[in-house]
Amino acid sequence: MDPMAKAFEEAKKNPKMRKRLKVKAAFSMLLFIMFLGVIFITIGTVMATKTGSFLGLNRLQFMELRSKYGIIMMFLILIHLTMNRNIMKKELEILFE
Repeated sequence: MDPMAKAFEEAKKNPKMRKRLKVKAAFSMLLFIMFLGVIFITIGTVMATKTGSFLGLNRLQFMELRSKYGIIMMFLILIHLTMNRNIMKKELEILFE
């Protein structure tokens, strides 16, 4: 069994950890969905640059949408890193051993 899978199975049995895992899972899903939006906006920007518009939006509108979406993504990534800082510390310890 994968060590991470084993750790998650043990954490599921603890009610307090289970609640934290649910919050992290929901946030990760939100981050993934927003990432799909980034892909759509990027494709839309490229297409609008080549053809003049994409799905009724021109290049400038996509660029405005992209800048607003980028700010939201920066905050979501910052929150994600803060929520997972302990895991990140352990990974960095292993990386720089």
